[in-house]
Amino acid sequence: MAKFIIFLYRLVNYYLYFVVMACFLALVPNINPNFPLFNYIFKIAGFYIIPPIFGFVVSPMLVMIASALIMMGLGKIYKKYYAPKEPKVLVMTPEQFIEQIKKNERAYIDKVVSDVKEEFETKSDNEKSESEDKEE
Repeated sequence: MAKFIIFLYRLVNYYLYFVVMACFLALVPNINPNFPLFNYIFKIAGFYIIPPIFGFVVSPMLVMIASALIMMGLGKIYKKYYAPKEPKVLVMTPEQFIEQIKKNERAYIDKVVSDVKEEFETKSDNEKSESEDKEE
């Protein structure tokens, strides 16, 4: 589901770029909006949702606002439910990396030593109890 939300976010983002490019295309003075290619581009970009008001086309602005709100919603959904479950990327310098390896080695050695000590102590305790049992 996380990948689907990312896909939708990117799709809406590309659509937003498409609307911006269509707005720049509309500024070119010699473009005939009735030409089939340009008519198709302007329809997809949402130029004809609301008729022009005093010669200004406000539909692309509303489409961009709606797209931005959808992107914000998808981003919040992703951050709330899916981002904490993703693995984190750790960036460190080589010196920090070597220091971290040394800490991990030291912790592993300490753990092994403590395990061996515990095992040795339990064996020595068992031997002492067996020797005491034999003496009695």
